[in-house]
Amino acid sequence: YITDAITGRPYCALSEQRAQQLSHQLQQEWETAKPGLCVELPADAHRQRVVSAVRSSRVVVIAGETGCGKTTRIPRFLLEEQVRGGEGAWCNVLVTQPRRISAVSVAQRVAHEMGPHLKHRVGYQVRLESRPPEHSGGSMLFLTVGVLLRKLQSNPTLKGISHVVVDEVHERDVNTDLLLALLRSSLDDNPDLRVVLMSATGDNQRLAEYFGGCPIVKVPGFMHPVKDHYLEDVLREMRHPLSREKISKKGADEAAPDPDLVADVIEHIDKHGEPGAILCFLPGWQDIRAVQDKLEEKRLIPSDSHMVLPLHSSLSVADQQVVFQRPQVGQRKIVLATNIAETSITIDDIVHVVDAGTHKEQNYDPRTKVSCLDTVWISRSNVTQRKGRAGRCQPGRSYHLFPRQQLETMTPFPVPEILRTPLESLVLQAKIHSPNCKAGDFLSRVLDSPEPEAVRDAVQNLQDIGVLDKTETLTPLGQRVACMSCDPRLGKVLVLSAVFRCVLPMLSVAACLTRDPFFNSLQNRALVNKAKEDLSGSSCSDYLVFSRAVLGWRRAQQEGDREDRHEYLDKYTLSKASLRFINGLISQFSENLQEAGLVSRVSECQRHTSLYNEHSHQDELLKAVLLAGLYPNLIQVKKGVVTKGGRFRPNSTYFRTISGPVLLHRSSVNRGKENLPSRWLTFFSAVKSNGNVFIRDSSSVHPLALLLLTDCDITETGICSGPGDHLWCLEALRERAELLFTAAC
Repeated sequence: YITDAITGRPYCALSEQRAQQLSHQLQQEWETAKPGLCVELPADAHRQRVVSAVRSSRVVVIAGETGCGKTTRIPRFLLEEQVRGGEGAWCNVLVTQPRRISAVSVAQRVAHEMGPHLKHRVGYQVRLESRPPEHSGGSMLFLTVGVLLRKLQSNPTLKGISHVVVDEVHERDVNTDLLLALLRSSLDDNPDLRVVLMSATGDNQRLAEYFGGCPIVKVPGFMHPVKDHYLEDVLREMRHPLSREKISKKGADEAAPDPDLVADVIEHIDKHGEPGAILCFLPGWQDIRAVQDKLEEKRLIPSDSHMVLPLHSSLSVADQQVVFQRPQVGQRKIVLATNIAETSITIDDIVHVVDAGTHKEQNYDPRTKVSCLDTVWISRSNVTQRKGRAGRCQPGRSYHLFPRQQLETMTPFPVPEILRTPLESLVLQAKIHSPNCKAGDFLSRVLDSPEPEAVRDAVQNLQDIGVLDKTETLTPLGQRVACMSCDPRLGKVLVLSAVFRCVLPMLSVAACLTRDPFFNSLQNRALVNKAKEDLSGSSCSDYLVFSRAVLGWRRAQQEGDREDRHEYLDKYTLSKASLRFINGLISQFSENLQEAGLVSRVSECQRHTSLYNEHSHQDELLKAVLLAGLYPNLIQVKKGVVTKGGRFRPNSTYFRTISGPVLLHRSSVNRGKENLPSRWLTFFSAVKSNGNVFIRDSSSVHPLALLLLTDCDITETGICSGPGDHLWCLEALRERAELLFTAAC
C-alpha cells in the first residue's frame, strides 16, 4: 500500500466534499488563531515574489542569503497562502533538513510561531524520533533527507504532497543528490507536486539548469557586522610566540587543529572579549574532547562561570538541544561543535566564532577499496557560513585560526560527497527506487555523476556479497538487505542472524558499528582498551566485545538499580548517551527485520528466550555469521616478518588483505596478540591514515566457517586420506548450506 508521507499511515485520498469541508475548517482556524511573526525577517518583504514564483513554476530555486529567514518563513508562506485561498486540504509541505538537530529545532521554532491553536499542524521526523502532525491536509513536516528517501520507497510519486522544500541544498551530500534525482521523476508522475530548492551559497544557476532552467528567486539577507580576525591578527592580539614561518607552514600543510592554540584563543576571548557565547568549529569528536581537556586544565570547566557544551551528530537530539539554552547570569556559554552547527540552526546568543578552518572528509580509493577519513581545509563558502553564525542576532567577531593567505587557496565550494565516497549503499538505494534501471544509467542522471569505474566497483562488490545478480537485479537476499537502514554488509549480517537464530547479538554489533558505545578520549584510552580486554575474554573478537557491552548494559537496566547502572558504565568506560542511541538503532533494525518478513514480531528480536535468539550464546556461530556477512573482507595472518634492515623475525605477525598489507588499530583487542587462534580475521572497514591502512575492529574466524559459509577456493594439498574425499564432502556441505540459506530468504 501507499503510505501517507505526512502521518506515516496508509494513504487515503480525500473526497471532493471532504476536502472542501477541511479547507473551510482550516480557513476558520487560521482566521481565529491569527498566527503572527515573532520578529521581522528579510524574507517577509519578499513573500509575494516567492509565493507567485512557486505558483507559476513547478520548481523554484531560492537563493536566500544568510540570515534572510528562508528556513522558517518560506514553508509557512506556502502553507498559509493555500489555506487562506481555500485550498488548505490539498496542501501538505515536506521540508528536508541535512541534520537531525536542524529538523527538530526548526520545526519547534515554526510551531511556536504558529501559536497554540495551529502548532499541531507542524511536526518533525528524524531517525529514531518522530512527532508528525496529527493529520495530513494543511500540515507541514520537517524531516531529514534520509527519512524522506525511506518515505519515497512506499510513496514514490509523493501522492498527497503539494510541496517539497529541500533546504541547504548546497551541502551536496550523497542523500541530497539522490533525492534531487528522484524528485525529477516524482515531478513527471505527480502533476500536483511542486519543489522548492533553497540554498544560502552554492552554484544556483547549475541547480536551476538541472531542473530544466527553472526560475531563481533571490532573497537578500541581513547580518550584523562581523569583524574578521585571521591567525596572524589573533596571535598579535594574544602576543602568542608563533613565528611567521610557522604561520605559513600551518596554512600550507597543517589542517589538523592545535588544541592548545584553540583553548588559548577561547581563554583570550573569555578574558578580553565582549560578553556573549562562543561557538568553536572543530573537525571531529576527538578534537572536541581534546579542547575540552585543555579548557579543563585552564580551569574553565567545570566552573560556575562557564557552560561548556559539545555539539556532535553522535549526541542524542535531547543532548543536542541543550546548546539553545541560555546560560545563567554571569556565565559564558562555550559551544564546541563540528560543522553540524554551520547551517540551518541559530544559537541566538553567539557573539564570537572560533573557526579552526577544517572538517572531517571521507575520501575513497576504489583501487585499494580503502576509505580515508581526513582532516582537510574547508571551502570559502563554509568559511562564510561559519562566520555568519556570529552575526545572526547582534554584531560579532570571527576568529579564523588560519592565515589570511590560506583563504585564497581554499576551493569556492565543497567537493560533492558522491564523488569521494563508496557507492554500495547508493547503488542499493537506486535499485530500490528504479529496479529495472542499470546502476550506471541511474547515477548518470544525478547532478554530479560519479566515475563509471566507481559505479562498476560498487556493483561488483554488491554482486560479491550476493545482493545483486549478474544482471544487476536484486536477489532474494538483496530484497531483504534493502529493507535494512544500514550498510549493505551489515544488512546481510542481520538477515543471516535471523536465519541462524542469533538476532540480538548481531543487532548490537550493527548498532555499535554505527555508534561507538565506549567513552573515548585521549585521557581514558588505556581504560577503554582494558575494558575491551575484559569483555573480550578469549574471543579475539571486537564484535563480541560490542555485543557483550551492550547486552550487559541492557541487563543492568532491567535487573539493577541506579547505582548498579552507574557502576556498569564506569567499569567498562561506556557512554550512556551512545548506549541510548544504540538502543534506538536496535529497535529500528528490529523493525527492518519485520519489514523484510524475517521475524514475526519486533519484540521477539530483543527477547533472550525468543526462538530468534536460540543460538545467541554460541560465540563461534556468532563469529561465523559475521564472517558470512562481511566476506570478502578477510585478513590473512602470517607469522614471520622481514624488517627493512633485512632481518627475519619469526615471532612477529604480519597482516594482509586482498588489497595489500594492513595494521590492526591500537583500539582492537587483537592488536599485539602473539597467538591468534586462527590464520584468518574478518573485518568491517579499513581506513587509511599517514600512509598506512588500519583495521579498527576485527574478529577471528574458524577455518571451517570460511570453508562452509563463503565461496573461497578449496584446494587439496595432498594430505587427504582418500582421493578427494574430504574435498568432495566440504563442497557438498557448502552446496547444502547455500540451498538452506536460499530457501530461508
